[in-house]
Amino acid sequence: MKLSPISLALVPLLTAMSASAAVYQVVDLGEVVDARATYATSVNDQGVAVLNGRQLYSVDIDISTIDLDSDVLNNLFTEEQRAELDDGVLTAETHAILYNFLLEWPSAFTRRYPARDTQIANLVERYSFQPVSVTAAFIEQGQGVEPLRFRTTETEIGNDEQVVGQNNLGVQVGFATPPFEYVQFTRTTDPESVDEGDDIPEPTEHWIWQPNGAQRLGVVRVGDQRLTLTPVYAEFGGGSSAAWGISDEGLIIGNGSVGVSDNFRTAQERDCRGFSAPEINCYHFWHSLSSVSAPSYLLRAMTWQLQPDLSVSEPEILGFLGDKGSNEPHPETELTPVQYTSSAFAVNNNGIIVGQSTYSDSGDIVRVERCNPYTGCFTQQFIYQSQRASLFIDGQVLPVFAAEDRDWQQSVATNINNNDIVVGYAVPTRSISGQFPRRMFYYDISAQQMVFPEDLFVSANTHPRAINDQGIVVGRTEAIVASVKRQRAFKYNIAEDSFIDLNTLLECDSPYTLVDATSINNSNEILATAVTEVPLRNSFGEVLLDEDGNPRTEFQARAVKLNPVANGEPSDCGVEDELVYDRKSATGSLWSALGLGLLLLWRRRLQRNG
Repeated sequence: MKLSPISLALVPLLTAMSASAAVYQVVDLGEVVDARATYATSVNDQGVAVLNGRQLYSVDIDISTIDLDSDVLNNLFTEEQRAELDDGVLTAETHAILYNFLLEWPSAFTRRYPARDTQIANLVERYSFQPVSVTAAFIEQGQGVEPLRFRTTETEIGNDEQVVGQNNLGVQVGFATPPFEYVQFTRTTDPESVDEGDDIPEPTEHWIWQPNGAQRLGVVRVGDQRLTLTPVYAEFGGGSSAAWGISDEGLIIGNGSVGVSDNFRTAQERDCRGFSAPEINCYHFWHSLSSVSAPSYLLRAMTWQLQPDLSVSEPEILGFLGDKGSNEPHPETELTPVQYTSSAFAVNNNGIIVGQSTYSDSGDIVRVERCNPYTGCFTQQFIYQSQRASLFIDGQVLPVFAAEDRDWQQSVATNINNNDIVVGYAVPTRSISGQFPRRMFYYDISAQQMVFPEDLFVSANTHPRAINDQGIVVGRTEAIVASVKRQRAFKYNIAEDSFIDLNTLLECDSPYTLVDATSINNSNEILATAVTEVPLRNSFGEVLLDEDGNPRTEFQARAVKLNPVANGEPSDCGVEDELVYDRKSATGSLWSALGLGLLLLWRRRLQRNG
């Protein structure tokens, strides 16, 4: 029989169906009573899983501190709701309204006062509304998901906590932002800002929410004991630290503040003088505006050692690739200084740390032409620099890519196993299909061998997250679903050079769509984030019912564990045809990815019709 063009177009879809599998059983870690969505983080060799929750339920809101007559709260409540609030009653509906308002308020404040000087002048208004928590950490040890408090077992106001990693000895690491406390502040006016002859305004009293502690603190949790990683540099707001991983030998890796940029220092000394708001609030405000391209604190990779007495050693500041890989800053003094930073993201039990750091070449001057309609055109000169994947070994910082390799505009090493195989990604300097996708690599330190595996199609963004000692890599990539790129979890086997969408290794009728795989242990259990249909809940976490009394549902992120099925093999989903495609071909990769995406839709249609 001659196939029509439409039938030919469906061949990759049929192939994907035949590749669907029961290689893994999805174990839902269960609903988290405190969070609407959960995201996978790490699973250790004992099967203990840690995860983070977002869109929290029943967040504490102190309505006694909220000025309900404020003009920014106009038209948010009905008369009945306002009456309830005036009586001190907080329902699920009014809680949701207030929670969403408080989440949005920092952004609304900057829209209300677009100019930076007016923002600084009105900081008491910025901090008059209670900050609310957004993220929280959780742990699952076979008995359901439980909270994993990093700062205290008591309720905190406005602080966020995230668990980032763990080892095989039951030690978890992560970071937490400071809680807030409600304090009284006397606002005054800087005499230097008042024109000569004008009266200085009288001081005014305000109640505001003030951060209590450092901007961010790395935290280590051993059982019920919590240890904080004190920042090396703590000026202008208490400093910043974060723990990103810990080896079985207790070597903690992460990063922390070592200073601030000259521009940031100038802004703090100019704006944060205690007139319009407490200095700590002003610092916090400026830090909240920082970004990757314009960070507030200068961060460097650091290590700490967990001691037998459950104390933590003083931090060791790690280096950076530096000028031409010398581990030293560039000697140029006339051009803009390079801000050398570094980050440590993973460590193995051999003590090898991987991450990213700044590389520069003072012999390569980049010239950029800039034009202004008022001042004309001018040329800016910069020393070439890039953020590159780095190895931190025995006090040295070593490159993953050769110094002369300019094929990649940036790269990062994300993880390493105990066989010293590094995984990461690099972003090319030349576009691929008009884009600059993350390309996955693995690097064998002993053999000094670099490999870029083929993924689902040539312009897919691929982010490897973890690798076990069997050389199995997991992470997230992209597939084409209904002509649109969609994020999907993947597994890559180094020995077999097989790159697989993990969704094709589930049962044909699986209700889960795996969008990210963050961890894999040495039993090949995978911790992943899936999108699945769950009961819709209100702001207090109560299930909402439809008019027939049935639970309403929504699609939401859920952390799941993938357990290998003994002797599991790809299942036959009713299609016998098989097609092998070449992942080196852009066209073949695109069609196969499309088939993988459409397969998920076809599965669900079969369920509805069957």
